[in-house]
Amino acid sequence: MITAAVYKVALVSLLIITGASVSGVTYYSQQRMNDLNNHISNLNNQVSTANIQLNNVTDQAGRLSDQIRQLQASNAQLDRQVRQLQAEIAQLSALSQKQVTLISQGQILLVGNGAVAYINFTVPSNSVTATLNESFTGIEFGVTTRLSLLNPAQYYLLRTCNCVYYGNYSGIPTTWSSPWAHTYKAQVRLPSPGLWILAFQKEAGTGSSQNFDEDIVLITNTAAPLLTFLHGSVNSSASRGSVPTGIVFDTSYWNPEVPTLSSVVETQTLPNGTVVYHYQLYIISGKTYTVLIDYRATNGYGSCSAKLNPFVPTGTDVGQDFTC
Repeated sequence: MITAAVYKVALVSLLIITGASVSGVTYYSQQRMNDLNNHISNLNNQVSTANIQLNNVTDQAGRLSDQIRQLQASNAQLDRQVRQLQAEIAQLSALSQKQVTLISQGQILLVGNGAVAYINFTVPSNSVTATLNESFTGIEFGVTTRLSLLNPAQYYLLRTCNCVYYGNYSGIPTTWSSPWAHTYKAQVRLPSPGLWILAFQKEAGTGSSQNFDEDIVLITNTAAPLLTFLHGSVNSSASRGSVPTGIVFDTSYWNPEVPTLSSVVETQTLPNGTVVYHYQLYIISGKTYTVLIDYRATNGYGSCSAKLNPFVPTGTDVGQDFTC
């Protein structure tokens, strides 16, 4: 009986232990499953976040591509404007005029010891460069002279010194002097505009008269005209749906010597969102222009005269709107 009782107790204990073990395994499995589910959920959240970030990056890349295209278009527009301005500057530079003026031509007579013959001339104030082409030749055999270029102060010193009669000119400053010569030719650059004096000087010790053939030419290059930076808006109501495409400043009637200038018209967005048609160019100041506006309309292309005509720009930077 004892043995049977012990067996029953052992069997009951085994069943209790086995039941407890199964319950533990089930609990562990559920916890592990919950952990795995949580981990999968976290991974899904991370994937979703990464997708959102990827979409943001894609959008940013798209916006950057748009900005790059806009910048490329702006650069192309600036390149066109630069080329246009370069062409206009080349046209305006061509307006720098070369002028040749005969200062003196004929014979210079020098009589008496230390005689001096003077020739006055003026270099225009708008000259960029001024050059003298000078030449002389003695008519009598063996005679010599010296040709000097003087400014007014040097001329005064020569006129008031007691050296002329004796032919002692060494103490008198000059801007330029030729050597003593029977015949001579030179090209002399004048340092500045204004009044200048040429002096043919006779050597001392020769009281007889001397004659010299001379030829003196002044060559000047005047400055190109002053420029005005002209800019503003353009509008056209000449035709239905007309949109301005260009503006022309015509000089053929008023100033034929001045080139006709033009500018393309391009859209420009103001800070308040308003879109205007804008032009800009350099134009010669003080000249008279007839202003024409080119436009594109629903029925084709055309041109109309601006309401502000004729137009004379003055100043260095001028804003002016045109309509037609």
